Amino acid sequence: MVITTWEWARASGLTSFGLLFLSIFAGFLHSSPSTPKSWKGYLYPFHQITGWIGFLVIIFHGVILLYDHYVNYHWYEVFVPFMSDEHRFLAGLGTLSLYGVFLILLSSDMMKRVKRSLWKKIHLFSLPAYLLALIHGLFMGSDHADSILLLYGGTSVMLIAAFLWKRLSSAFQQNGRHAAKEG
Repeated sequence: MVITTWEWARASGLTSFGLLFLSIFAGFLHSSPSTPKSWKGYLYPFHQITGWIGFLVIIFHGVILLYDHYVNYHWYEVFVPFMSDEHRFLAGLGTLSLYGVFLILLSSDMMKRVKRSLWKKIHLFSLPAYLLALIHGLFMGSDHADSILLLYGGTSVMLIAAFLWKRLSSAFQQNGRHAAKEG
């Protein structure tokens, strides 16, 4: 069985999307005050590893498109946002997601050299990068099987839940501190 470049592109796109989701989800759980401390030691390396592997798979996703003979992308159409003749806007969103993930990973590796406040601001790009990848895959991706739509919907619901869990547990923790100070 021969796997075409288009199938490699689809598989790597879905894989990178799944890894991006896992990295963000693990990051939310790791940074939530209600997550047991025993889990945090496992979540942090998982968060970093899935982020980096996901980024490498995103690069593969773009490079493999250069070898697809059906669409025939040029390097600048893949790696410069909104330069593609094929689905200019949607391809550009995918490229922006790539650069967003790269910026997040770069700032994390340089965390000790940049101020924590700057690192946190850059890290806030993780959800927009996910959203750009979601839109890119949902509307430009060629596979709209129920399982793929379930992947997109399920990961979105899980990220919203993890985000809300983190925010609510942080708010409850702050309210507990205020009550303890007043009491």
